Amino acid sequence: MRILSSSPGSGALALAVVLLTLVVGCGGPDGGPTSHPVEDTSIAAEPGERFTLTVSENASTREYWYLVDPAPDRAVLTERGHASEPQEGKEDWDGAPQDLTFTFEAEGEGVTRFTLLHCTFTTCPPHAKDHPPEAPDAERITYTVTVG
Repeated sequence: MRILSSSPGSGALALAVVLLTLVVGCGGPDGGPTSHPVEDTSIAAEPGERFTLTVSENASTREYWYLVDPAPDRAVLTERGHASEPQEGKEDWDGAPQDLTFTFEAEGEGVTRFTLLHCTFTTCPPHAKDHPPEAPDAERITYTVTVG
């Protein structure tokens, strides 16, 4: 997972790379691993700053990510949408993974949390593509965002 600051003038904040721990039973289409070890789930931002989180997902293997409850405190952080695009160099591959990018905006000073749900074919039902499923066995990663 990548966290990128995208606000102009946010030089005080360093770009951070956050990796998630996922144990997936198969490799990616290029034979590489699909796991992402977690190092840190803390994010610091200034009011008005936008940042993104990018994860890899693959519909052909029923691997999806969702922003789920508990949602962030909207007075502190707002989710500004998400977009998916082919991974660089894999645009023409059938069944290739996609980069799913969530965009957030820091609203006001405070601390809040948000949770990403990671669904795989072993943890979520087949209909999981369209909406966050009931998935008690799916991995949940909770991030703490400090704005101020």
